[in-house]
Amino acid sequence: MLTWKSAYGTPEQIARDIVSTAMWLHTTFQEVWLWRGQANAAYGLIPGMHSRVLSSSHPSTETTASEATAHLLRTARAIGLHEYNGAKLPDLALLAHLQHYGAATPLLDVSTDPLIALWMAAFADPERPEDGDGMPGSLFGVLKPHEKNWITPLDARNYEGPSATVSSSLGDKVWWYQAPDVTERLRIQRGSFLLSPLVDPGVGTTSIPLATEPKTERNWIVERIKNRGKAGKPAKRTTDAFRIEIPASAKAPLRSLLIQRSGLTVATVYPIPWHRPYIEQFAKSYGRNRDLHLDI
Repeated sequence: MLTWKSAYGTPEQIARDIVSTAMWLHTTFQEVWLWRGQANAAYGLIPGMHSRVLSSSHPSTETTASEATAHLLRTARAIGLHEYNGAKLPDLALLAHLQHYGAATPLLDVSTDPLIALWMAAFADPERPEDGDGMPGSLFGVLKPHEKNWITPLDARNYEGPSATVSSSLGDKVWWYQAPDVTERLRIQRGSFLLSPLVDPGVGTTSIPLATEPKTERNWIVERIKNRGKAGKPAKRTTDAFRIEIPASAKAPLRSLLIQRSGLTVATVYPIPWHRPYIEQFAKSYGRNRDLHLDI
């Protein structure tokens, strides 16, 4: 995936440059980017359920991912996690609910706010944010899907089954799902999700069908950032995604910068679900490291 890295010298300068560049990309061009921050640069754009499938002995296909997702939904419904504030959540809304507390689903978290995404990259763990300071992180920009590939917040289709379902309607496209505010975390983080069929990445960086490598050697994101403020046409976009590298040394000053300038705090970004604390226990037990053969 095309990557840009700040050329500044000190960690403090790099942190400021990353924030400045992300906000510039976010506000300057007609393209609309969705943002995802990851504390570990070793990982690409791979939803948790895709990770479970790809690391299992089952076929690395959308059929496997769909069946595993259906099992997760059945289990969550069996203990009443679909009941929320007097309503019964449809499958996609329930998946969004579970995803935001750590469950591995086919949804990939993204935010409309690059500052939130940078927060996720700099705070590896809400309780021990410095745990990720020994490894570089990533800020991904992903092109927002076309309006015809948006999914309504309360889409009532089953995720998987014999009739027309979410899984059977994915085709070979990436969809944008802006879930209802089923959690305080989702609302505060300006969160939404990308959803697509599983595409085995092999040695690639994503399991969703995004154009991540240009047909030429031209690195359009590096060229565009390098020519920031200069007259002339910006470099033409040739991929659907790019990556901004966050050096390990820049994470601590990035945290300080975000706290000082954004008004965000750990308690704000990660509010505790006092009304249903068991949601976290369930979701974490179905994380991306859970063996798939136990479920289907």
